[in-house]
Amino acid sequence: MQDTIFFDLGNVLLFFDHEKMCRQIAELTRLDINYITQTMASRLDPYERGEITTQNIYRDFCLLADHPIAYDQVRLAISDIFKENLDSVEIVKELKAKGKKLYILSNTCEAHFDYAVQHFPFLQWFDGHILSYRIGARKPEKTIFEKALTLARCNNNQCFYTDDMQENIKAATALAIDAEQFTTAERLRTHLHERNIL
Repeated sequence: MQDTIFFDLGNVLLFFDHEKMCRQIAELTRLDINYITQTMASRLDPYERGEITTQNIYRDFCLLADHPIAYDQVRLAISDIFKENLDSVEIVKELKAKGKKLYILSNTCEAHFDYAVQHFPFLQWFDGHILSYRIGARKPEKTIFEKALTLARCNNNQCFYTDDMQENIKAATALAIDAEQFTTAERLRTHLHERNIL
């Protein structure tokens, strides 16, 4: 029986806007938006692996900006980019009511996840979080999926996983994890009904 459900965070449970992040940083630092976009894109991988922190990014921007900027302002500019997918949240609520074990499996950084937990209470419903910046590996790498199974204490035939990125779905199914690409909450509901999870 599939009692454990792994959810990707971005564009499944929370919509996000990287362009908004770059605009907010550019406005705060008064640096060129194209430079900010390129800089953040180049740092995405190490940031989400936990190899660099928000403090590192803040220090770099302080050196480039021609005026004082506060750490909390930079952290907010980076993180205030999310909006709840209310239809997906309703599915999470129903799964929790049925006693399913729920986990977040996400490529993310500490600033984004801390902001999400503070602003979206439904994340407290989850039994655990497998996060790239804590694990030191990012999807679609095999390591993070193996760690997810270990932390959730389940076998690959006891869980279901959904993610908006097809490459991550392929990586999961290569490990015999039952997975479906997320497109809409309605479609996810169908996938769960087909498996008698909901």
